[in-house]
Amino acid sequence: MRGWSDAWQRIGLWAINGLACSVPVAHEWVAYGDSPRHHLDWYRHPTPGPRPTVLFFYGGNWRSGRRQDYRFVADTLMTLGCDVVVPDYRLYPHVLFADILLDARMATEAVLARLEPPQPLVLMGHSAGAQIGALLTLDASLLSNPARISGFVGLAGPYDFYPFTEDDHWELFGPESAYPASQPVNFVRADAPPLFLLHGADDTRVRRGHSKSLMQKQQAAGGHAERRVYPDLGHVDILLAFSRLHRRGNPVVQDVAAIIEKLSASSREKWDIQV
Repeated sequence: MRGWSDAWQRIGLWAINGLACSVPVAHEWVAYGDSPRHHLDWYRHPTPGPRPTVLFFYGGNWRSGRRQDYRFVADTLMTLGCDVVVPDYRLYPHVLFADILLDARMATEAVLARLEPPQPLVLMGHSAGAQIGALLTLDASLLSNPARISGFVGLAGPYDFYPFTEDDHWELFGPESAYPASQPVNFVRADAPPLFLLHGADDTRVRRGHSKSLMQKQQAAGGHAERRVYPDLGHVDILLAFSRLHRRGNPVVQDVAAIIEKLSASSREKWDIQV
């Protein structure tokens, strides 16, 4: 939410999250590592039953964010019938991107360890969180069992941004030998889980060409990728679609609901066949 002052951003998120209580929830606070930032919030429906789990990575230019500020995203995803996990991760400048990605890997492995097939796990992220989620989905070396990921939903993600245009990114994504590993477009593959790339037409922070580039390269590699562009939505607007004030009849939320249902059905079919 670049462009807001810190104070107004905090007030805005406090107000949005104050309304995010429309679904009864069982909340669990889970440590997945040793750092104070190695914690995640796991929101479950209080009634038992198989349902998809969405692991949501928030954005913040890899330098800001708190899991508590994204309760509103979890609330809306739960109205769609999902359980939801929102992890924290360490941030720049305290660590470089290699450690941020390591945290995301650890959080994902911790979630997978608690899910049994055919429970689908969908990765989802906004902005920098979408870049993290895309890497976890595409780079098969990052997870112990990448086939457990059912699919990826990216909101306004940067997927093809080298050479860097922000001065501190040269340090953040360093050393130089690691620069290619920060770009999701470098890991397209035919057998990757499906990618669904959502972008606002009016996004001037992360331009929609990022999602177009990833979609085209993934399709050229023989993989599944779809892109949807929403008129009159900017970088933050596509995330605010998940607030209680905006979600009713919102095309972003409607599309995410349809995507998750599609991925859940595919996951059940895949594991039924394997069993």
